[in-house]
Amino acid sequence: MMFLRAPRRSLLGTQGLIGAGILVAIVGVALYGTLLPDDAGRARVAQPYAPPGAGLPLGADDLGRNLLDQLIVGAGTSLSLAFIVAAATTALAALVGGAAGIGPRWLSATLMRGTDVMLVLPELILYILAAAFLGQSFGTRVTILALILWPVPARVLRAAVLTAWSRGHLEVARAMGAPRWWLLLRHGSYLIGPLLIPVFVRTAMRAVIYDATLSFLGLGDPTAPSWGTTLFWVQTNGVFLSEAWLWWALPPGAAITLTVLALALIGIAVEERLNPALREATR
Repeated sequence: MMFLRAPRRSLLGTQGLIGAGILVAIVGVALYGTLLPDDAGRARVAQPYAPPGAGLPLGADDLGRNLLDQLIVGAGTSLSLAFIVAAATTALAALVGGAAGIGPRWLSATLMRGTDVMLVLPELILYILAAAFLGQSFGTRVTILALILWPVPARVLRAAVLTAWSRGHLEVARAMGAPRWWLLLRHGSYLIGPLLIPVFVRTAMRAVIYDATLSFLGLGDPTAPSWGTTLFWVQTNGVFLSEAWLWWALPPGAAITLTVLALALIGIAVEERLNPALREATR
């Protein structure tokens, strides 16, 4: 007797694959930027406000710097910051959420009250104020974002740990004296581990938005080309009052939008397939 196997569902689905395709293209641009000279996007190569032409597909800014080079180098700056922040935040949230889920009651209460305090603070305003006082270097911005963005993922992961902890075989193992951390790593990780993927993707998306906002306000690192810094000079020079916004403001704005859209599509697709409640709601 033949048994027909149900077709396996892709982890990403159609919308997730679209997002992954966009993100791969942007990552490819960022990798190409590493092959450019060190002063790409910083050196003067043309007359100020030069329009697009031969050798300058996007023209030049008010200092005669190549806007296309700034766009390419800015992709590397934005994506590297987003991925490092996402990795650090995911690790910190997993540590806090795991400890709160399997630790003693006093530890769980302490960690969750601290999380609640962090949750009421406005993330973006806190990030801007901290960067203004502590500095705008790459490492400082990464550290501030990682310390600001962990509470929401920690709450999600703690709930997942508690759900996994209520499984019958884990309760029996605990009753027989098995170490909690060993049970979490050996038997709970396969239930909780997949949830780290949407946590990572959503954190990267928020990091791109927050850092672009900081640079747009003129509080980013002025020595490193980035999409937000380009938009800051667009606003400072009143570019929106001329036709130059088409090649000066539109490309970095579209790059930020496409990056956030790609990460959102991937995050939604993965979360729908890994979260049982969302999976049932979409059927």
